[in-house]
Amino acid sequence: MIEIHDDKVPFHIQQQVYNFILNSNFRIQGWFDRDDIETDKQDLHSQWSLDDLKNSKLYNYIKEIQSFDTFEKCIVNLSKPGDYYYKHSHGENSIAVVYYANLIWREGWAGETIIGDKVYEFTPGRLLKFDGTIPHSIRPQSIIGPHYRFTISTFFKFKLFLSVLSIF
Repeated sequence: MIEIHDDKVPFHIQQQVYNFILNSNFRIQGWFDRDDIETDKQDLHSQWSLDDLKNSKLYNYIKEIQSFDTFEKCIVNLSKPGDYYYKHSHGENSIAVVYYANLIWREGWAGETIIGDKVYEFTPGRLLKFDGTIPHSIRPQSIIGPHYRFTISTFFKFKLFLSVLSIF
């Protein structure tokens, strides 16, 4: 399951989200989603609460494509030219909604998202919803691109419904 939602977030909201990101606190931490790579790889990110997501003004647009009743977490990823990333997944029953936060992105700047064997261009304002169990990765921006590439990743669990048949 992969859904692309372009032109859903109006530009004035994109600007508010971007400014909210610029005023966020970022930290350096490695991710532990693979045990076969260097453990000293560090990434810059900001962990947002649900209130942060709402205050950024992005919440309502994500809510249009994904219910928040199984919300897990929200991470703002910051990549720089020269960063590197590995394929990974987010475990069983995972749904990811990624928002491309940079306001301008030009051809040749790279920064694509790779899900399975398909490449999805970095497109400002895009919401990309996909099954988090599918291996995926990003390409950092090229050296001619901006110093920072921002994405907001919001994670949910599949809601599993069980129906019980009663035979009388």
